[in-house]
Amino acid sequence: MKSLTNILVVLLIISFVLQFTIPGYRDALVFSSDIALFEPWRFFTATLLHFNILHLFANTYAFYIVGNALETKITKSDILKILFLGSAIGYVYQFLTYSYGIDNIAIGLGASAGTSALLAASALLLSETKVKVFFIPIRLKHLAIIFFAFEIIAFALGNTTTYHEAHLVGGLFGLLYKKYIIKTS
Repeated sequence: MKSLTNILVVLLIISFVLQFTIPGYRDALVFSSDIALFEPWRFFTATLLHFNILHLFANTYAFYIVGNALETKITKSDILKILFLGSAIGYVYQFLTYSYGIDNIAIGLGASAGTSALLAASALLLSETKVKVFFIPIRLKHLAIIFFAFEIIAFALGNTTTYHEAHLVGGLFGLLYKKYIIKTS
């Protein structure tokens, strides 16, 4: 059976190419707090977009590692739900912080919150499983600890080039999804 993760990685790459080659493609899918309530699909479709090649690489590489590991433990349906609902939850957070004047970031794109959700879920489901990150073996629980510690520190320091809060909210969603939705033996 084909890997859903690999198919989605290819889809993200194709979408990245389309956003730079088809006029209006990005504008039709990008998340915008100003119009999100009138075009709610954007809470999900922005997952398919990425700011630049580095953003695309970071998300697809992390998703490739974590998603393929998770495919051994949970259903493809759960992977899709965690990815897209995790992303949507990140965009809901962005919408709320923008709407209430807490933050001034109105536009969002990328699969980071969804990928963070998958990483958090994998840390609970496959905590002792080792994956290779740039040829270095690391347990998923340690990878999650390092990633989320970095996100907390970056958020606390006020690094505004990345929306760290969305990663943290996505991670929280992944933990809750695993705890309350996924039943394992």
